[in-house]
Amino acid sequence: MPHFRNHGSLSVGNRIIDLEHRKLLGKIEDIAQLITSKNDVALSVACKLLGDSLSNYFAVEESIAHALNFDFTQHRLAHQNLANQCQLIKNKLLKLNDLHAFFDRKDCIDSMNYFLIHHIEEDSKPFKLVLDANLYDFQPKGMELSNSVH
Repeated sequence: MPHFRNHGSLSVGNRIIDLEHRKLLGKIEDIAQLITSKNDVALSVACKLLGDSLSNYFAVEESIAHALNFDFTQHRLAHQNLANQCQLIKNKLLKLNDLHAFFDRKDCIDSMNYFLIHHIEEDSKPFKLVLDANLYDFQPKGMELSNSVH
C-alpha cells in the first residue's frame, strides 16, 4: 500500500479531507492485517467499519464542497461508484474463507487500495482545484478536526 505521507498526489489540498483519506487507507491496512492473522470475525467487523468510514468521508467531503459552493453532482456519482466497488470487494472478501483464498483476499485489498487511490488522484481533480484556492486548514463552521487516524 502506498504510504500517504510519501505520496504527494494523495493530498487534495484540505487537511480534513486528507485526514479522512488517511483514515480510509488505514482501515484497508487493518483489513489486510486481519487477512494475514486469519481472524474472520474481526475481518467482518473491520469491513463494516470501513463501510461506516466511507459514509463519514462522503459526508465530510460534501459538507466542505457545500461550504465552498462547489457543484458536487459529479463527485457524488464518483462516491457512489467508489462505494459500489468497495461493497463488491467486501462481499467477495467475506465469502473467501478457505486456505486457498489467502491470495484472493490479498487481491481484494489491492483492489480496494486501487479504487480509493484512483478516487483521490483522478476523481477528485475538479474538487482539488477549488480546495487549492483555499487555505489548507479550511473547515466549515461547526466541523471538528479529529487528530485520530484510526
